[in-house]
Amino acid sequence: MAAMTTKVRRRLLTPAMVPIGVAIAVAILIIGVGESLLGFVDANATSELARPELYFALGLAVLIIGGGAFIATRPRGSLGVLDREVLLGERPFFAPEPPPVDVAARRGAIGTLADAREGDMIYAQNGPLARLIGVLPGEEDFGRRRRGFLYAHGVYGASDELWIPVEAILAVHPETHSIFLAIKGDETEHFGWSRAPQSFRRATHQSHFPSAH
Repeated sequence: MAAMTTKVRRRLLTPAMVPIGVAIAVAILIIGVGESLLGFVDANATSELARPELYFALGLAVLIIGGGAFIATRPRGSLGVLDREVLLGERPFFAPEPPPVDVAARRGAIGTLADAREGDMIYAQNGPLARLIGVLPGEEDFGRRRRGFLYAHGVYGASDELWIPVEAILAVHPETHSIFLAIKGDETEHFGWSRAPQSFRRATHQSHFPSAH
């Protein structure tokens, strides 16, 4: 049931939210401009040349077109943030569904967090969620003390960076290099795991993994 709900949300609800949101934004813009123009209306005007709202609309249109033309003629690399390719959101609409959890991943004795190693696969209930990069020490996170974080790279549409509290770990299987979480798999952004902890400073943290040498 949970998998079906996730599929409906990804395939139907999420794509539908974009055109609906754009329609609402356009309606607000049209109504806002229209209301601002009505503030200039002179009921006694008998000629278009005597209607100040038309001059206001013309000036606004020229300003927008002129601004767009100026930006379009600037050389690449001179506009800073405007040169970046920007996407809204982190998960593609049609990201592939994660494969089911391989029962063989639960093979062997259950270990502890100390057995976690870089490259271990992190699983949620609905399948692979992320690949472990490192373990960060515990710290304060928006008023809540955490015992530590799994810093990981998301797979199958999950966020590129995840900071997963170790309290969410259900089991660690050292033999198969697998870590299981007590979540369904689609709540990472809701839990705020796609944002770095409040007091996190990347430069001050060192990985807890042993050296390859």
